[in-house]
Order: sequence, then structure tokens, then C-alpha cells
Amino acid sequence: MSGKASTSKPNIGLSGSDGLSHAYIHYPPLRCNVPGSSGLFYDDGNKLVLSPTVDQVFSWKVSLFDPLIDPTADSISEGPIIAIRYSLDTKVIAIQRSNHEMQFWDRETGATFSHKCRPESESILGFFWTDSQQCDIVLVKTRYG
Repeated sequence: MSGKASTSKPNIGLSGSDGLSHAYIHYPPLRCNVPGSSGLFYDDGNKLVLSPTVDQVFSWKVSLFDPLIDPTADSISEGPIIAIRYSLDTKVIAIQRSNHEMQFWDRETGATFSHKCRPESESILGFFWTDSQQCDIVLVKTRYG
């Protein structure tokens, strides 16, 4: 399976802010032709555009975007994807599967680990990788009651 991002002109204007989780696509619009894609996500920590399918995630570096370069592809397990980001060293893929579950995928070994919240007491609102000495990832959660 392959995927390509293409533009109608060879030069695409992408910029962003280190503090924001989005990218600005000036012109021309980015088109993604990945069969079975469940949408586009932006990984702000690594400046990647991600396009997951049922069993793979395709990624493109946006800081040095070249529409003629094929994306990187990683295998992932099936399931819903609310958010997806690579760790800052790109060794692990974190996938938010639901408001109560995170899945971590080791790219080198294929090993997975899941973290689940108790649905009756809290929900995951989002997550971010960090280069802090205290932790590698921050889960933003809410508690009820």
C-alpha cells in the first residue's frame, strides 16, 4: 500500500507555531491520496502530517515538505483514532482510541501497551509528548463529581 501527498504547484507554504497544535496551509491546498484514510492529523512535536488507515499510519514532514517524496508508513492495529502523535524521538506512536483509552505502539518491536481510565470517573481530553525530565507524555483528563 502506498500513499502520496500532492500539490498542484511544487512549492507549498506551510508554517506553524511551536506552541500551537496546528499548521497553516497557505496555497495551494494539500491533497492526500491515501486509500482508506480516516483523516489528517497534525503532530506538532515532530511537525508531521499524519494520515492513519485501518492498519497503517502515513506521515509527512511539513518543515521540509517535498510533494515528490513518499511518506513514511508504520503498521498499527485496527481501531478508532481520536488523536495520534509520535513520541519526540519518534520511537513510539501514541493513539487515543476513545475518551477512556490510549494505546502506545513501539515502532521497533511492535509491542503495544494500553492505558484505560475508569469511564465513570474521568475522560481523556487529549495528550502531548514532552521533553520534561519528570515525564515523557502528558494526558489531559477531566474528572466528574
